[in-house]
Amino acid sequence: MSLITACPACQTQFEVTDEQLQAYAGKVRCGECDHVFDARSHLLDAPVSASTEATLAEANTTEATSDAAVYFKVSAEAANADVPAAVPDLPLPDMVSPDFSADTDTDPEPLIPAFLRDVSLADERPAVIETPASQRLFIGLSGLLALLIVWQWIYFTRTSLAANYPPAKPLLQAMCQSLHCEVSLPRDLAQLTIDDADIQEHKERQGVLIFSSVLMNHGTVAQAYPKVELTLTNMADEPVLRKILEPAAYLPASVKVAEGLPPQQEQAVKALLGVDEKLVTGFRVAIAY
Repeated sequence: MSLITACPACQTQFEVTDEQLQAYAGKVRCGECDHVFDARSHLLDAPVSASTEATLAEANTTEATSDAAVYFKVSAEAANADVPAAVPDLPLPDMVSPDFSADTDTDPEPLIPAFLRDVSLADERPAVIETPASQRLFIGLSGLLALLIVWQWIYFTRTSLAANYPPAKPLLQAMCQSLHCEVSLPRDLAQLTIDDADIQEHKERQGVLIFSSVLMNHGTVAQAYPKVELTLTNMADEPVLRKILEPAAYLPASVKVAEGLPPQQEQAVKALLGVDEKLVTGFRVAIAY
């Protein structure tokens, strides 16, 4: 009478005989996943009867596609052969421990061909050839790049350089003559304030207002004189007149506009405005560049 065993790895069931169980101490190899196990330790409770064998043989001749026919298909050649079909390819020792799953579960190390073991990545990379000429070329290009970076920094910071280092201003101006640029004074509104603004009627000229204020530089370097934006408003605080005063319009003639407002200094601002004073009741003042 044949017995049914199941592979513990893939759960595939197949039929074994007593002769096959006695050979190799019951060790067989699964035909589906090649897992070696002890067939005696995984026998199913229900044996295969003669009628079941006849049914399986008939199912093989008709090429049945059901799962039962696939799982219980019996090979006559494997049953009549001296070595069972499920016996492993390599001979096993006579005395084998019943618990063989620990040794068989580990995958064998992959065999690496000799020509792959001998390959070295360093051998495939060509050696870098360094010559004195190439080294000099690299040093020259690096120095040229450094000079270019320094020149760009001087060009874009020429205004602050001239303000913080006055002796360098003539050199920067000479550089700008060839580059068609100019070295102007710094224009930092955060360092400037306008205060004490006032508007009075002219005592001798009717329809003329006198605007006066004080412009102060709180920075550490001279700043360019800004424009003064003056807005006159009416009773409803609506703009009546807006006028932008250039430095030459509000500074005395004795002040040198090109030198800018010195650091930590203040400058009086005064301008005459021709307007109907009856319409003006207030004003707003601001500075801008």
